Amino acid sequence: MKDPLTEIAELVCRETGIAVPAARQPALRVAVGRAAAGLDTGTFLRVLSDPARGSDLMERLIDEVTTQETAFARDRGQLDTIPWQGLLRSALAAGSATVRVWSAGCATGEEPYTLALLADEALGPAQVPVDVLGTDISGAALAAAVAGRYRERAVRSLRAPERDRYLGQQPDGSYLVGERLRRLVRFRRHNLTRDPLPPLGEAGFDLVTCRNVLIYFEQPLARAVIDSLERSLRPGGVLMLGAADVLRRLSPRAGAAAGLSGTVRAGSSRAGASRAGTGPLRRPLGRHPARSREQRLAAALDAADNSDREEALAQVASLLAENPLDADAHFVHGLVTLAAGEPARATAALRRALYIDTGFALAAFTLGRAYDTLGDVAAARRAYQRVLRTLDPADHRHDLILQQVDIGDIVAACHVRLSGRP
Repeated sequence: MKDPLTEIAELVCRETGIAVPAARQPALRVAVGRAAAGLDTGTFLRVLSDPARGSDLMERLIDEVTTQETAFARDRGQLDTIPWQGLLRSALAAGSATVRVWSAGCATGEEPYTLALLADEALGPAQVPVDVLGTDISGAALAAAVAGRYRERAVRSLRAPERDRYLGQQPDGSYLVGERLRRLVRFRRHNLTRDPLPPLGEAGFDLVTCRNVLIYFEQPLARAVIDSLERSLRPGGVLMLGAADVLRRLSPRAGAAAGLSGTVRAGSSRAGASRAGTGPLRRPLGRHPARSREQRLAAALDAADNSDREEALAQVASLLAENPLDADAHFVHGLVTLAAGEPARATAALRRALYIDTGFALAAFTLGRAYDTLGDVAAARRAYQRVLRTLDPADHRHDLILQQVDIGDIVAACHVRLSGRP
């Protein structure tokens, strides 16, 4: 007979897409206790199956297991790459006078309001032709978003003139979103894993953001969601993912989502390949004896993005034959074997990368994910703690791999893992 907590984890995954591996089930047990104090997991599971009470109980559980930590202007460097004028031109070319924006998985609303603020700054000062939709699976999070009241911690990344213009400070020290932003933003409930994409009744979008939501999904589901988000774009639109999503190498489109302008299908999305002076490199190794190390690394990354395991490992083998102490090559080896469902091999490769370069924080982050897959909670925690100790914004040794990902996203993902939330 299956353990009730395991069954609850499977229900959560079916309802939300959030994977709860065995190593994180203790955190799920805590969430169950918060959702229904006094109920053991067996009773909780029986109540979930009750047509009269189950729906409300599942809603409370979803509110507990979904991460709702966000802030205004989070990862400002990435957001500042949004080409608002270009999006407006694309919208006009599509026959629309309005730039349509979708913030998917918006939690308590800080990101949709931030997007409205940035659009107002870029396209104002007259009435701004932008419509921002924020969606989330959590009813409690959306209620907070509609209320639009935030504490100092949520708004601290805003510049003082932006706070003064768009928010009103209240007597209790909180900040209330002003009408200038509210008229540009609307909210509705939406489940990325079960509801149509785009949401029913919504036309195509010029900008879709879905940042650090997909890191909680199993890889096949995450890939499917990315494909659907991409199809939700109008011609010339931009899909922006979070760095922690990009680090999983979910799809060949992920490079653009790291914050680069352009559609997710644009050739420029492969930042590593463009810096190496090539397009995607997919031919057999023997035909390119003159390839530089950077070109072969870019080819390995491109092959990994396209789930071409054989080509990626061939490029890695070429790099390691030339230099067995190439930390980037060992990292790509770990990335590819982890994606192929071989976490033990991945940990070995990633540990080699870290032995060679002890400050390779991105390798430590991926090693933590490999240990998570293996169910080794203690080792995963050590890896994430190592990321937080060693991550250095001034370290440019692995720029080809980082591809302009925002360090703040990596830090946030580590804090989520270390918090013990499912």
